[in-house]
Amino acid sequence: MKIIYKICLTCVAIVGLTIAGCKKEDFVELNTDPSLIDRITPEQQFMNTMLSIQGDRFEAYYDNFRGIMPWMQMVTPLAGNSVTFISESGSLRNVRYGVFFPGVGGNLTDVEQLIKKMPAEEQAKRVFQTEIARIVKAYYAFYVSDITGSIPYTEAFMVRYGGTETPKYNTQPELFDILDTQLKNAVSSLSSTPSIPQTSYGSSDLFYQGDVSKWIRVANSTRLRMAMRLMKRDPSKMKTKVLEILSAPGGLIDNANDSWIFRANATYADGGDWSAAGLRAPRPIVDFMYTNSDPRIRFFYQQNLFTQVNFDLAKAQGKIPASSTFDSRRYYGVATSPDASAAADFSKFLNNITIKVKNATGQDVDLVMDTLSFIQPRLFAAGEQGGKGVNSFPLITYPDVCFMRAELASRGVTTENAESWYNKGVEASIRLYDDLANKAQIVDRSNALSYQAVSATEIAAYMARPAVKFDPSKALDQIVSQAYLNFFKQPNEAWAIFKRTGMPNTSTVVPLEKLVASGTEQFIPRRAALGIPSVTNLNYQNIMDAYKAMQADPDFGQGPSDITGRVWWDKK
Repeated sequence: MKIIYKICLTCVAIVGLTIAGCKKEDFVELNTDPSLIDRITPEQQFMNTMLSIQGDRFEAYYDNFRGIMPWMQMVTPLAGNSVTFISESGSLRNVRYGVFFPGVGGNLTDVEQLIKKMPAEEQAKRVFQTEIARIVKAYYAFYVSDITGSIPYTEAFMVRYGGTETPKYNTQPELFDILDTQLKNAVSSLSSTPSIPQTSYGSSDLFYQGDVSKWIRVANSTRLRMAMRLMKRDPSKMKTKVLEILSAPGGLIDNANDSWIFRANATYADGGDWSAAGLRAPRPIVDFMYTNSDPRIRFFYQQNLFTQVNFDLAKAQGKIPASSTFDSRRYYGVATSPDASAAADFSKFLNNITIKVKNATGQDVDLVMDTLSFIQPRLFAAGEQGGKGVNSFPLITYPDVCFMRAELASRGVTTENAESWYNKGVEASIRLYDDLANKAQIVDRSNALSYQAVSATEIAAYMARPAVKFDPSKALDQIVSQAYLNFFKQPNEAWAIFKRTGMPNTSTVVPLEKLVASGTEQFIPRRAALGIPSVTNLNYQNIMDAYKAMQADPDFGQGPSDITGRVWWDKK
C-alpha cells in the first residue's frame, strides 16, 4: 500500500507536514515487524492510519474507475462501455477489505492498546483519543461491510495482544448494532466534561487537528448514514434511530468547514492507477448538467477541443467541410449503454481530426481533436499532468447530510422541511465542488489553468430551472437525483443510494440510460464478490460459516461470488 509522509492540512493555510518524532523507516519497519509497536505513540499511529485510509491506488483504479463509476454511469472508458463491462473480471476487487484487514483496523486497535499500556493517570488523559479512534474504526468497518456483508470485528485485530488468530464473523445486522452503539458511546464520552484535561491528537489528526466538537458531528453523521441503510430492511428501527440521532448531543455536520474530507498534496495521488485522464464523460449526466447550466459540469468534466479558433483552423486546413457550422456547445458525453455506444455515429462528433497549430515557440504541431468530453482528471488526482494542487477525498460532507435530512423529511420520517434541506444541499454541493476544483487546480485539455469560481448568480439560475427547483410532487426524485450528482467523488454512496432507492433510473429527473449489451438488458451489481479461502487458511471454518449464514438469505444470490446478490441491508 502506498504510504505518503507529506500531507496537506486545512488549518489557517494548507501546509505540508512530515511525521514528527517518528522516522519514515520506523513506519516501514513497524509495518513489517509488528513486535516493534511499542516504539510508536498513539498520535503517530493515528496519523499513520489517516495516511493509509485513502492510500490504495487499486481502490481508485479497480473499484471506482473500472467498477462502480461505469456501473453508475458516472464515467465510461475511452470508447464507451464494452458488452462485458458489468461482469468484467477485476472490475471490483473490494480493495477496502484489504485496507481494513489488517491495516486500518489493526492500526486503530493499536492506538487503543497503546493507551491501555500507559499508567492509569496517563490513560485518564487520553479517553478522548480512544473515542476518536473508535469513531474512525466504526466508520471504516461499516464501509467494508457495506458491500461485503459479514466481517470479523469484535474478535478481530487482537492477535498481538493475546487475542485469537481465528476471529468469528459478525453478521451485518449484528455489526450495525455494534457500530451504532460504539459511535453513540463515543458521542456521549466526547460530549461530557472531563475530570482532567484531555491530551489532543493535535496536528496528528489530519482531519480536524483534535477538534472534539467536529468528531462528535462526524460520529452522529455516520450513525445517520448507517441508519438510512435500514430503510428497506427495518423502516421502524430506522425511524427510531434517526429521531434519536437528530436529538443527539453535538448535532450533525452542519457547515462546509465541518465536512469530513481527507486532503493531501499532489504527490499523494499523481498518475498511474490514480489517473482518470483516459475516462470519458457519460452522456446522461453531461446532457442533464449542460441543459440545466449546472455549474459543476466544468468541475466534473473537461470541455472538448473544438474552440472557435480550432474549428476555423480545421476549416482552413480542409479537415472539415467548408459548410460546417460552429457548435458552441463544448460538453458532449458518450453513450453509457454498450449497444448504444457501439451503434453511435461518432463521425457526427468529428472524432480524431488532426490539425496543425502553433506551439509556444511558433512551431507547427499536430493537435488531435474530438468533440466528446473527458472527465476532469485533477479532480481525482491533483498531481496529474504535473499538477501541484491538493487532493481531496470526501468521507461525509455537509451536502451529504443536507440530502439525507431532505430525504428523511420527504418520506415523512421527520417533520423537518424537505425543501429547505434540499435547497441547502444543492447549493452546498456546488460550493463543495467549487472548492475541490480550486484546490485541485483543474486544467483544460490544453493543460491551461481553467478553474473558474462559481458565482451566486449561477447558483440561483441553476436552482430556478424547472428540473431543479423544488417541486413537492417529485421531491424524492429531485433529492435523490441531486444527491447522486453530489456523490461524484464518493461513488460508493452513489451506488448505495441507487441500491437503497432504485434511483436514479431511466425516468428520474436525472435520467440514466437503459444498459443493453448485445440486445440483453444489463443489471447493476449489488455487492462485492467474496473469494473462497484456501483450506490452509487459519480462519477457513469461520469464513465458510459466515458465507453459509449469509447464503441462508435468498437475496444473497447464487453463492459468494455472485455480484448480483445482495448484502443484508439491501433487501429486495
